[in-house]
Amino acid sequence: MDQSRAKVLFILIIIILLAPDGNSPQNSYRLDEIIVREKEQLEILRNSTYGVPGNLTGINFTHGRIPPKPVRKLVESLRKEILGEYFQEGIRAGGLRPSTAVAGETPRGDPNSKAETAEEGGNVKGSEAAGERFSWGPTSTPTQLPSIYQNATGTIHGAWDRLFLDVRAPQTNMTYDRNVTANRGKLVFTIEEKKQPGEVQEMTATMVIKNEEGGDMKDISLSGVHFTKSGEILVTTTSDKFAGIFALPHFTLTENAYNQSKALLLESITTAIKKQKDTASTTSSWQHSPENAANEKPRCEYIAYFQLHPVQPVLSSHPFLSFNTPHLPYISPETLQHIEKELRHPTGAPVPDAPPIVISGIIYSPTCGHVLSVKKAEGIKIEKYFRKAINFALCAAVITCVQIWLLIRQMNESNTPSTVSRVSFWTIAMMGIVDGYMALAFLGATVLIDSCYLALSPVTFFSFLLGSIFGMRFLMIIRRIQRPENLPAQSAPPAATPAVDSSTSALPLPANAVPQAPIILPPNQDIIDNGDDGRQDIGMLYPRFLFVLLGSFFVSLHAASWPPFLRGLFVNTVVLLANSYWVPQIHRNVIRGCRKAFTWEFVIGMSICRVVPGLYLYCWKGNIFFLEPSYKSAAIVLGWVWFQVFLLLSQQLFGPRVLIPSNLLPPAYDYHPILPIDDLEAAESQLPSSPPTDVTALLPNTRLFDCAICMQSVEVPTISNDRDAGSGPSSVGFLGRRSYMVTPCRHVFHSNCLEGWMRFRLQCPNCRNPLPPL
Repeated sequence: MDQSRAKVLFILIIIILLAPDGNSPQNSYRLDEIIVREKEQLEILRNSTYGVPGNLTGINFTHGRIPPKPVRKLVESLRKEILGEYFQEGIRAGGLRPSTAVAGETPRGDPNSKAETAEEGGNVKGSEAAGERFSWGPTSTPTQLPSIYQNATGTIHGAWDRLFLDVRAPQTNMTYDRNVTANRGKLVFTIEEKKQPGEVQEMTATMVIKNEEGGDMKDISLSGVHFTKSGEILVTTTSDKFAGIFALPHFTLTENAYNQSKALLLESITTAIKKQKDTASTTSSWQHSPENAANEKPRCEYIAYFQLHPVQPVLSSHPFLSFNTPHLPYISPETLQHIEKELRHPTGAPVPDAPPIVISGIIYSPTCGHVLSVKKAEGIKIEKYFRKAINFALCAAVITCVQIWLLIRQMNESNTPSTVSRVSFWTIAMMGIVDGYMALAFLGATVLIDSCYLALSPVTFFSFLLGSIFGMRFLMIIRRIQRPENLPAQSAPPAATPAVDSSTSALPLPANAVPQAPIILPPNQDIIDNGDDGRQDIGMLYPRFLFVLLGSFFVSLHAASWPPFLRGLFVNTVVLLANSYWVPQIHRNVIRGCRKAFTWEFVIGMSICRVVPGLYLYCWKGNIFFLEPSYKSAAIVLGWVWFQVFLLLSQQLFGPRVLIPSNLLPPAYDYHPILPIDDLEAAESQLPSSPPTDVTALLPNTRLFDCAICMQSVEVPTISNDRDAGSGPSSVGFLGRRSYMVTPCRHVFHSNCLEGWMRFRLQCPNCRNPLPPL
């Protein structure tokens, strides 16, 4: 054994020593080539002027500027529309004057043109020629700046529509990657902004474009700038064939925006190249997965123009405003500044709730020639999102602690072989797998999200305790007690219950008695160690548990790339299976003829704790996973769980095999039979000489017997033999028969007395014969 381990260790050392080094000559040559090309592009940008980009890779102004005139006009009209709403409200409130609403800018190339001012009513007029006589660029400054987020870091969700404009695209027969073919769909825009002094901020973004069904996802990484005063955002893709970030200043609409963005990018790109050289990394902040230009598949490049909307207050923060308010007031810039400061550096200051981020924009692809429009996409600030994630993690930790408490109480309740034998192994196993899956998911979130590390660590730890410690401990106990059930039948017949002679028995056979083979556990109910310290169960359960857990986790990750229909089918199936944990217990109750496996505290508590997270995801519109509400799915899951609980309740009240034909199931003993009065009277001579009480004081068709456990009388209803046995239960009453229990050895006890006894011993208190489990 030691030699084998030494061989494995030696092989691992050889593999590590022979592994390729990241600083190999080939990688070093590749890095030098990338840095040289980036420095060349940077130098071209440094020597370029507005409208004259130079020889930048993939940028050709020969046939017109980028973006073309129709796209530029569309972007400008969009900005006028968005910011015009603000000025219209300002004019109506008396805070702005039409004559001083806007200070225009003279565009390059037309020194005599003048921007028109905003007229009464909010209608903005300007020259129609090329859409450049009037511009809402960064220098178009109103008398009072609009209340726009200075830092747009967050996640935005919205919809997009294709616009059919007359724009040119390269004519080629090649198939482009990341090409959008649908006419409309969904958009997810994630912004990460680098906070720097100045009116222009550098930013990176991730844009996910999907079709209407949520499929055909295009994951696009962009880099660009944010003009904080006007709320303009300009981002672009970058690759070996398209120098997007180096040409970004030339994509702006005004010369002042060109100068501001160029000054920022020259400094930031220089710093990034130096850092890239020092760290020997082939990746850059603007190009996440560079490839060899010769081998790179052609793909659609994108330039995105977004405009932040002026923010409005959240209605919950202003109780005097209602949803019917025709024109919500905008938050003042000072108040918005306090909100952003409190979000970034919390001090507990009383500020209104952070309003959502609302953006509109135009997405243009110069290589594929399509134009997409985004209108009023709404999102959430990243700081507010992290707060919601922290609250979610804390609530999940509380729910997990409640489940641990319920499981421990159930383990204390099921502390004997008799009670453990009723519990379904697969019910606890399903709960453990779900808990382990959640622990793995929370662990991944803890590693990836630094801002929520402290909040996610407790729920990760508690989920691990619930699934891998307490859940596995209970599973090993169940496995150990129920192991004889899975053993093959021995050739020698087991010790059977002594036959009861009806001629000598003190009690007659039940009125509905049929030949039965009751399920009887061995007489010795003590846990026999026999040298078994549980290592066998640990060695069997833990590998299987980890295999199923990791397998389901990787399958879930792979399912994220499936088509929408298959992905939705997979998610719904997994959710239903994860909430079917009571089904194995219902099945075991039917097969084994047992009931009361779990306390109702455990059943109700676990059902609530495991349904609440699903209801949060399905019903809460502002959930942290940005899932659309699906009340139908929530109703199905909730109804399915409580239907299982109803079946468990029915099995406890009316028997584990209620409404199931007996011929479809293996025989099981009935502890609540109906005693025939005629045979009982014939057997009265064989009862003890001192009857327990006067039978004349009893109700008709009832008899009294002594309970050997509590030494009190047991009142037992009877039925005449001349009646149909099938009518017995309805005539006597099923619930009335629940007050007593009759053992296979013909002894009568109170139900509570015998059930309490059988929690510790599956033996008759009188004759020590084995008893079938409940």
